[in-house]
This record gives sequence, structure tokens and C-alpha cells, in this order.
Amino acid sequence: MLRKDTFTEEQNAIRDMMRKFVDNEIMPIRRELETDPQLVESVFQKLVDLGIQKAGYPPEYGGTGPGSPTTLGIVCEELARGDAGISVSCGINAGFVLQAAMVAGNKAVLDKFIPPFCGDKINYACLAMTDSTGGADTENPLLKGRGIKTRAVLDGDEWVINGSKSWPTHAGISSVYFTVCNTDYEQGEDGIALIFVPGDTPGLSFGKPEDKMGFKTSVNASIFYDNVRVPKEYRLVGPGPDAHFYYATMAGTQWHSSVIALGIMRAVFEIILEYTEGRESGGKPVRQWSMVAGILADMAIRMEMTRGAVYNYAYMMEHPEVYGPPFTKEMVAKASIVRSYASDSCVWITNKAVELMGSNGLSPEYHLEKYLRDSKITQIWLGGQQISKYRIANGYYDYSIY
Repeated sequence: MLRKDTFTEEQNAIRDMMRKFVDNEIMPIRRELETDPQLVESVFQKLVDLGIQKAGYPPEYGGTGPGSPTTLGIVCEELARGDAGISVSCGINAGFVLQAAMVAGNKAVLDKFIPPFCGDKINYACLAMTDSTGGADTENPLLKGRGIKTRAVLDGDEWVINGSKSWPTHAGISSVYFTVCNTDYEQGEDGIALIFVPGDTPGLSFGKPEDKMGFKTSVNASIFYDNVRVPKEYRLVGPGPDAHFYYATMAGTQWHSSVIALGIMRAVFEIILEYTEGRESGGKPVRQWSMVAGILADMAIRMEMTRGAVYNYAYMMEHPEVYGPPFTKEMVAKASIVRSYASDSCVWITNKAVELMGSNGLSPEYHLEKYLRDSKITQIWLGGQQISKYRIANGYYDYSIY
């Protein structure tokens, strides 16, 4: 449920444009996209041609932004209605990875990495966060950075990075890797270091792309750092502020996840409304039976509450003078609340839709099984629902093991 003035006239026009794009360019080939990387590339290139990629970057580098979270949310929601993996990639490439550097004003990073995103070709970015050892320890706020195992050591004018990351999106195809490191485990949050690594840096290597259940149109693989050396100015800021930006990034990625979940549940709701209208039982459309109507109503409740939460949080991000910067425990907790509710609602809605469709819900012909696979990922990435609960509790009282 949104107020009529939630979006500006321009944002409503962008929503209409993206909805038509998805209907024309993604919906007809949803099944083929999951098995044809070249087809996925062609969709990405069309998004570049629309100006979506450069919209996240400032004009001085050739961009047309940076746009607002609300506008990016509109774009990613509509794309997720067609394909969640494409929505993930779009959000990452349209500014999520380099947003911290833009806010921090790190000119060395901006000059090096932004221009390719403002050109007329697809360019990929990667947030290298989860360590291969420890898994969700990287994202656990109770560990205050001590769970981050990838190590960065300053040697003269260069950072030397060693470690490995699992499951980062766009590993092996990106021009820049925003790498979450630790300089000293004993320093806690002051040991957190965020370092931008060029994709062609010696010592940087990658595993084969993961074969996964959902989000098949986005690439995930392991990253290995073997004495990777980068200029010291490629660190975002330094001790203290890097931790703040890390938590802000965590809030932003959780919100992005909730946007994707919203897009998925919208697609599912459209499918099940159409199916239950055309399918008959006892001589009348299935959705005219009270039991089915009640389930559809519950779906609508969860979907509309998610929509309100998603764009309410976007508004809060756009007004830090009122709600505080995104790295505060309170704002991170609120992002986790939106993400937890959105992903649980997405999975619930999709499961119920499958139940209403029976065996047809498992058939690729109806596309619902694709959304079923994609919906589960919104629950388990970024530390999963369990780590999200830590973030939520930590926003309401001092919840710490240190």
C-alpha cells in the first residue's frame, strides 16, 4: 500500500518504461535465460542501452546520476518480476559497489573504476564479502569484524591481500572487486578494511561458476587472493569509517534483497490470479471458492505490506538528516526487518501458489517453479535469516558477545 505521491512523475515514467521492458524483453524468454548466458548478456546490453547502468554514477564521469534508492528500487523490482538474477546484477552494476566510494569521496577509486560503467558496454562489479572459512561469520555484527578472515597488510604504499571469498556475484567477470578485509583481528571494528581491487590484478584468481538452484542468470564463483597487491589509496577510507561503510553496505544489500523479493512475489501473484480465474472446480473458477479467496487475500496482505516497507525504507535512506546515516545500528536493524519480512513473505506466497496449482505449479510451462527456486535464495544469502535476527536485536538493545 503506497500513497499516490510516493513516486514522482519521473519515477512513475521509469516504472512504466521498466514494466514494458520486462514484459517485452524478459517475460517471453524466462526459461531460456536460465540456460543461455549469451541471451542474458543481450538483456544486460539492452539495459545499458536504456541508460540504466550509468544512472548510478555522477555526471562528471559520464553518468546520469547518482539516482535515488527509490528509483533504483523501482528498476530492480520490475526486473525481479521477470528474473531475479538479472535484478541482482543490475543493482550491483548500477552503483551498489561503488556507492561507498562516491559518498566517501575517494577520488583515486572513482577515477579508476567509474568510467567503464558510464560507457556503452556492459561492465560488472563485485562485492566480495563472505569468506570461504567461517561463512556467515563475515556478516555477523556480534563479532565486530573478528569473523572476517581475508587479511590485508600494508607494505609500503601497497596493501597485500590474502584469503578467499565464496559465492560473490560477478566473480571472474568484474572489473572491480570491493573486498571486505581485516587488518588486525584484535582491533575489532577498527580492523575492518574495505579495499577496491582491479579485476586484472596479479594474484587474483577464481573458481568455476557455481551451479545453483536459483538466480541462474547471475554468476557466482569463489575468489582467491594470493599476495594481491593494490595501491594503498584503493582502501575506502581507513580504520573506523571503513566499518561504518561496511554496515551501511550491509543495510543497502539487505534492502536490495527485499526489493527483489517484492518483484518475485508480484510475478507469482500475477500468475496465480490468472490461473485461478481460468481453472474451474465444481463448475466455477477456483478463486471463487472461499478457501482459495482467503489464501489469495493473505498473499495480497503480505505483498502490499512488503511494498510499503520497501519504499518506506528507501525514503529513510534518502533522508539521513532525519533518520540517521545508514550505518547506525538502528538503520541496519530496520533494513534487516524489511529483508526478513520480505523474504519470508516471498517464500510463503510462492509455496501457497504452488499448492493452489498442484502439479502444474511444478511445471516450467507455468514459470512458477522458477520463482519458487529464486524465492528461497532471498532467505539464505547475506548471512541468512538467523544473522538478520542478530542485526535486528542489536538495533534495539546492546546485544554483543564482546
